[in-house]
Amino acid sequence: MFKKDNYYKFFIGLSAISILISCDLDEDVYTEVISSEFGKTEEEVSALVGAAYSSYGGWIGGPWVTNLVSSDEGIVPTRGTDWAENGQWARMHEHDFNAEDFYANFSWNPLYSGINNVNRIIFQLEETGTVAALQTVKELRVLRAINYYYLMDIYGNVPLVSSFTDAEENPTNNSRAEIFAFVTSEVEAVINDLPTDVSSTYGKINKWVAHALLSKVYLNAEVYIGESKWEKVIENTDAIINSGNYNLAVDFFDNFSISNESSPENIFVFVYDRVFSRGMSVAVRTLHYESQKTYNFNAQPWNGYSSLEDFYNKFDDDDVRKNSFVVGPQFDSSGNPLMDAGAEPSDPNGQPVEFTPKITGLRNALRQEGARIGKFEFELGGDPRNMNNDFPLFRYGDILLTKAEAELRLGNSGNALILVNMIRERASMPSLASLTLADMLDERGRETAFEGYRRQDQIRFGTFNDAWQFKSADPSNHVNIFPISRSQLEANPNLKQNPGY
Repeated sequence: MFKKDNYYKFFIGLSAISILISCDLDEDVYTEVISSEFGKTEEEVSALVGAAYSSYGGWIGGPWVTNLVSSDEGIVPTRGTDWAENGQWARMHEHDFNAEDFYANFSWNPLYSGINNVNRIIFQLEETGTVAALQTVKELRVLRAINYYYLMDIYGNVPLVSSFTDAEENPTNNSRAEIFAFVTSEVEAVINDLPTDVSSTYGKINKWVAHALLSKVYLNAEVYIGESKWEKVIENTDAIINSGNYNLAVDFFDNFSISNESSPENIFVFVYDRVFSRGMSVAVRTLHYESQKTYNFNAQPWNGYSSLEDFYNKFDDDDVRKNSFVVGPQFDSSGNPLMDAGAEPSDPNGQPVEFTPKITGLRNALRQEGARIGKFEFELGGDPRNMNNDFPLFRYGDILLTKAEAELRLGNSGNALILVNMIRERASMPSLASLTLADMLDERGRETAFEGYRRQDQIRFGTFNDAWQFKSADPSNHVNIFPISRSQLEANPNLKQNPGY
């Protein structure tokens, strides 16, 4: 079994590069060493490629936040003056998207930062030209395609930049269809040349990661290009299933534990660590200020992100996945009730901290209200800003549901039902006798809650523009893609704003 420590060789290599850069060397000598000589051995290639994978520190504050807060899954309610931010968090949930608001940049910046890193490293590896370097280029093309998949999903029409040396200074937008074609063609061009061994590729691109990416892109093809690709979804999910490399974890929460690198469901994860690879910050975003005393954290949480009551109520009490939420009275590490001296006088519960699924309002929530996000294990004595849990971007349970949905949409309800009931059995839920698209969406919500899929799922199932808690029905579906930030438009005059903004 792969040990996470092996992954940190990337970051040790990066440290070596940093030391080299910090030395007082002549610029010409530095350029010659880095561009012409460094990267010829497998160890040097690993050091270079670490920079590409380490770009995902901003994932939680970017695509994860974008997909969570704009969906019926979660909100960041205003509590007194906390999280007010001139109404920006509220507008994000209400789909009152504004190019001037900060969330317009949440996903754009980290995703393009990752692309810039990959383009630079691909150029350097191609200059090196060794077998190891050129093989790694194939893997990085898939990593870059993951970034473009999310840019296409969130913003629609975005610039396509795939060269480090020939990139335009101010590129214009490419259409969503052009990005879709780039992503699928890039992955399919290299997929059969990618590593197949999963024991040595944890947190890195291999053939099964490429199939997982294609299955998700094709799953949403009707949204992206107006043409369904259900057979392609099944083709790619079958490749993963038939590989025999992955299984459902016996314990659902093994996928989200502090040491979740041992999960048999991991296909591709962002590797996080409180020292080597920081940025996994779910705990600090969701827990109450006083929750620091529950887990003896070294920093105080921010009392922000919560689930919606209606989403919480989609889970039966017997569903083991309902433990994805933190609800009820809260206690310190010695078992004493947590007390909030800043609790509002209007709070019927008073000072004892008790997380309630019910939230008074989006702009006037009480400090203790809201079911909190507890899907990822919280570490006693840990850093809530930099958790050790790896984030599973692609995992086997989702792949089974992805195939099930494609089968259902093709009319093969029997095949779909078998797969959905496998997921439900693991969750201690009774098997379904029949399956509708509404059932499918609900099951996806329960299985993949807080994993960054809900907004995408709602758009695909046609519910994203509906009314739900604290949100009216959308007057237009232009909100299915986000606006391009005003700051990006001002920096690049060739960019065009998305329709409706």
